[in-house]
Amino acid sequence: MELRYTVIDPTKNITLLVTTPVPRDVQPRVAAELLQRERDAEQVGFAEGLAAGEPRLQMMGGEFCGNATMSMATWLHREMPVGESCALTLPVSGAPEPVPCRVTHIDGCFIGTVSMPLPERIETLSLPVCGVMQSLPVVFLPGICHVIVPADMIRRDQAEETLRAWSDLLPGEAMGLLLLDESQTAFTPLVYVRPTDSCVWERGCGSGSASIGAWLTQVRGADQCVSLRQPGGVIQVVTQTDSGARLTSLTITGTVCLGKTKKAIVRL
Repeated sequence: MELRYTVIDPTKNITLLVTTPVPRDVQPRVAAELLQRERDAEQVGFAEGLAAGEPRLQMMGGEFCGNATMSMATWLHREMPVGESCALTLPVSGAPEPVPCRVTHIDGCFIGTVSMPLPERIETLSLPVCGVMQSLPVVFLPGICHVIVPADMIRRDQAEETLRAWSDLLPGEAMGLLLLDESQTAFTPLVYVRPTDSCVWERGCGSGSASIGAWLTQVRGADQCVSLRQPGGVIQVVTQTDSGARLTSLTITGTVCLGKTKKAIVRL
């Protein structure tokens, strides 16, 4: 079949948004084929329900992705005049409720803010790292979990094998290994998606940013507003807590640039 997709750049976390209807049972295979064609792309999302006026984002592995959510919200309002903003809620795979978003059109690109689903839990788990068990914080978001690893604990060339090994120990269809340099407020994300068997060093990770923000809130016992540097740029995370220091709000904000819309012939 012939399908259309748009290349979208949220903080260099290059996302392919497929806008042609694709049966959900073949989406992982179609996504894997598109990732082979678009070598700079890091993930694929499928825009569902467009013809019915009920847009929904389904990620390639059924996971949740903050940057892809921001990307689809921007695509839906791509005709918005420069200087204007809009708010919307978007149903997204992996999220239990529609996700609130805000998009602002600035000259040449967009600023997107996503109210992320709150973590289901944050735990310290004992996980193997290069043959040694290490105690590491794990943030369980709906649809994806992230392990926060000190940047000097593991080399990049060891990280993919480590993350794949963790996929047998951790639940869900997607998980990340976040190499965090807390002193520099910077991290490098590696994300594994089980249904597509893809392991990608992402240049920007929305859910990873949210996970670090949530963890810092727990560790520091206070609201956070942090700008997290990643290979592709900066994502700002803002958290709010109640009087009992429980997390009540978690948002990420980043820049989104719309690229070309393309066509591809794929086999279903």
